Amino acid sequence: MEENLLLFLFAAAPVLLLALVALFFLRLLPRIRHRRVLSLVTGNLLVTLLLLSLVVFLGEFYVRYRYDATDSFGLTRTTADWFERHWQTNSDGFRDSQDYYPQIAPGHRRISLIGDSFTAGHGVPDVEDRFANRLRAAHPDLEVHALARPGWDTGTHLDVVQFLGNSGYEWDLVVLVYCLNDISDIIPEWQRVLHRIYKAPKPGFLVRNSYLFNLLDARLRAAREPQISDYYSMVRTGYEGRQWDVQQQRLAMIEQSVRETGGRLLVVTFPFLHALDGDYEYADVHEQLNRFWKSRDVPHLDLLQTFESMTADELIVSRYDVHPNERAHALAAEAIGEFVMRHLNASESAKQ
Repeated sequence: MEENLLLFLFAAAPVLLLALVALFFLRLLPRIRHRRVLSLVTGNLLVTLLLLSLVVFLGEFYVRYRYDATDSFGLTRTTADWFERHWQTNSDGFRDSQDYYPQIAPGHRRISLIGDSFTAGHGVPDVEDRFANRLRAAHPDLEVHALARPGWDTGTHLDVVQFLGNSGYEWDLVVLVYCLNDISDIIPEWQRVLHRIYKAPKPGFLVRNSYLFNLLDARLRAAREPQISDYYSMVRTGYEGRQWDVQQQRLAMIEQSVRETGGRLLVVTFPFLHALDGDYEYADVHEQLNRFWKSRDVPHLDLLQTFESMTADELIVSRYDVHPNERAHALAAEAIGEFVMRHLNASESAKQ
């Protein structure tokens, strides 16, 4: 493979350069010592190249074999390798340690969590550390299904709810785990940015086959593409005008589809965790969503209240991946568990 050939070249370069440095200082330098400028420049150049080759080889080795981390948008080979190591799916293609069955087991209640990468646990290596599995562990009498995949948005959520509801999957309590960027599929500006990011020209040999240079290239691309850093502020434009009208219609259709196929919808909203430091600029969007769900008589848990006293560094995977880390998942699991159980108990009381 080309990537292994490149690693061999990275490993061989310091050895060859070390031999050249030794040859220069032991054999050539005594002969050209009288030419001070030439000997100084040549010696410094060889030593610099040797040190640089060592840095490149050690960096490549570390990033390829030791670095186990993700980025928010999945732009790096290290993220792809992370998914291969930590992303095991069940028979339905969802990340989980259990299979899901359409019918609810007799005597049990079911919680169906519908979400995206936050719910699926992007950046969390152990699936049991994400909030869905913590909720299951805390309430073993409940069936907890995490119907979530990275990249899903409100349009996909609506399709999934309608498909499952008409395919024999039994709803009970359905929890829409909402992220503010779930609206981005109807923001044309962001769709154009995504096209530029993921449909970019094929990278060169070095970026394509080196983990180190692939990682550096992704960092530079993110810095050069201002829309990536501005993505989250771009999202807020979706909560204005015509786009917000369309989003309200889609959310209402999710609630209607769940209700008409035998379930009850609850909603949990995650804040942008990376933006919690200082004055959180999306609080008005949370209020807007809360008013909408209240008008639909849909119970709504806003996790902004759970996280607002904490800093981003305490809650996100890393500076390059703003998904919730294990601590954030633990806090979310506790809040969601109390929220869900309150409504489960209320529905049980109503049946009696």
